[in-house]
Amino acid sequence: MSFAKSIALHDKITIDHEDMSNAFRSFGQPNSKTQEDVSGFSVTGRNETLPGAITQSFEGEAFYTPETYSLLKPLFDNSTIFEITWQPDGLVDASREVYYGNVTMYEFGPSVTRGSVEVFPCTFMAADENGIQSGAAT
Repeated sequence: MSFAKSIALHDKITIDHEDMSNAFRSFGQPNSKTQEDVSGFSVTGRNETLPGAITQSFEGEAFYTPETYSLLKPLFDNSTIFEITWQPDGLVDASREVYYGNVTMYEFGPSVTRGSVEVFPCTFMAADENGIQSGAAT
């Protein structure tokens, strides 16, 4: 079996219904589960864990421009719940899967380094019981 390799240049990203596809240097959906200790139920005496609650988020590194600042800063300051969508390679293949959900912005921190491209981290956490979902493009 062969696997396709690609360079992430064509992801479609919308934030609060605004196209932000060219605003991010990196973007992704790192999910994690807590590890719940269930060793007390083990007759073997070994440490045992089970997967617990899922933390769903989108994370990225945005280019610092007046446009990204003017959109993202108020969303962060006001703890606004807004919709975000991410479609890997969606700008060149509209049939690709879409990841979406209502989120709140938990990290916003513009900073600069002399001689480097100005970027800042953004973390968007799922804000309702629906979490971050995926589905076919519509």
